[in-house]
Amino acid sequence: MWDVCSTSVVTTAAVSPPAPPADVDQALQRIRDHGGRVTRAKRTVAILLFDATDPLSVDDIVERSGLEQSVVYRTLGQFEELGIAEHVHVGHGGAVYRRRGRETVPVGCRVCGRTVELPESEVRSFAARVRDATGIELDLVHFPLSGRCSDCTDR
Repeated sequence: MWDVCSTSVVTTAAVSPPAPPADVDQALQRIRDHGGRVTRAKRTVAILLFDATDPLSVDDIVERSGLEQSVVYRTLGQFEELGIAEHVHVGHGGAVYRRRGRETVPVGCRVCGRTVELPESEVRSFAARVRDATGIELDLVHFPLSGRCSDCTDR
């Protein structure tokens, strides 16, 4: 879905995205259900996303899988369209990817790009205070909480 804001175009999440798949098997079945083939590349990327504890960059996925970068980008694009994966912007670097449906909020260092996951339950009261004070419901996935990690602060 696209929102056009004056001269810039930005992507936004679907109003009613499908429920996220619970596991790799459901993710692969969703690909089949939408007319796609489950290739070795798609299976490999799905396994990496579901096994990862923190979001992965495209370079992480390429390194761990041995797949070509273009294949990884195409696969992640399809996974986002199908509601299997989501991307997160951390600082000024490239996006990182994670399986959709995690009950965590990404927290990233805007200097080095390191991203960790914080339980959503620990952030819920903060998000509610922001909503009550401003009327704005925070999107704590696409644009995560950000700051400087201790390594970057110490440098």
